[in-house]
Amino acid sequence: MNAWSLPFDVMRFELRRSMTLGRLALWFLLVAFPVAIIATISSIARINLGAEFNAQELVEPFGMTLYFLVPEVTCLLGLLLWATPAISSEIEGQTWVYLTMRSAGRSTVLLGKYMTAVVWTLSAALVSVGISALIIGPEVSFRLWWVLSVLSVLSCVVHAALYVLIGAVFYRRTMVAAVVYTMVVEYGMSFVPALVNKLTVNYRLRGLLADWMGWEDARSQAENIFGSESATTHVSMLAVMALTLITLALWRVGRTEYPTQQEG
Repeated sequence: MNAWSLPFDVMRFELRRSMTLGRLALWFLLVAFPVAIIATISSIARINLGAEFNAQELVEPFGMTLYFLVPEVTCLLGLLLWATPAISSEIEGQTWVYLTMRSAGRSTVLLGKYMTAVVWTLSAALVSVGISALIIGPEVSFRLWWVLSVLSVLSCVVHAALYVLIGAVFYRRTMVAAVVYTMVVEYGMSFVPALVNKLTVNYRLRGLLADWMGWEDARSQAENIFGSESATTHVSMLAVMALTLITLALWRVGRTEYPTQQEG
């Protein structure tokens, strides 16, 4: 068997195992949450504005709302549940010791679970973005759908690598560490007008949102939120972050002797 296909085998196994009533219900909840909020806001706007309602003029507030609901909330919630416990779930299930006995077993499982987290979460995010964009209005749906879909892909790829690394380092209090990091860094420091916010994922995603949607006024008035760098710079930084984080996670997993449940 080709060693390169092993992570995909792990991904297929994990995805098949996820086809349970509880996990499918969670998937539908992640899809429905942003859609319900966008539908409610759109209905209120249409009622209040009546014939004056113009989705093109409201694309910025709608776009910001949908961005916050999907790449910054839906994606992170899904990845918290899937990517963060990649190692701790195997330790608690007493299967980690068997995985470490196989050649490249640790890296295979880590990469497979990383890809599973990305695919599972991204599928919910893309469906949610597509439905929400249609609700906002067909005159703006394509551009908004395209931009938010790409941002959802980038959010899942980079945040999944981040949460996998957190899970590899803090295998005992995985969820607590991931939630604290998310609240303090991604939802806190990313808005701080200092060098540290440029090292956060959400800062880069917001910069791409403003650049690709052509919101130059918003960028000039809130540079600490949207940044002033080019889209190429943001994408390059996100790529470097993803590669660095997943490499560190593989290094950590490959050199750490995690205690089994009996040893712990």
